[in-house]
Amino acid sequence: MRLRREEILKVLRDAGTPITLDELAQRTGIDIVRLRVDLYQLTREGKVERRLRGNVPVWTVKVSSPME
Repeated sequence: MRLRREEILKVLRDAGTPITLDELAQRTGIDIVRLRVDLYQLTREGKVERRLRGNVPVWTVKVSSPME
């Protein structure tokens, strides 16, 4: 499980821009249902964030501000 989440973080970092769940699934080979569970866990841990690109949710590594 930890390795899978590390792979998700690596792909999100390497992408350079926020990507959709489908793009993330294609790049990692991880099932979308499993990705959702891992992404929400990573969100709770403050490592990733969900944004909207138009009406489409996209995911990215959370960048902490210098104040944090």
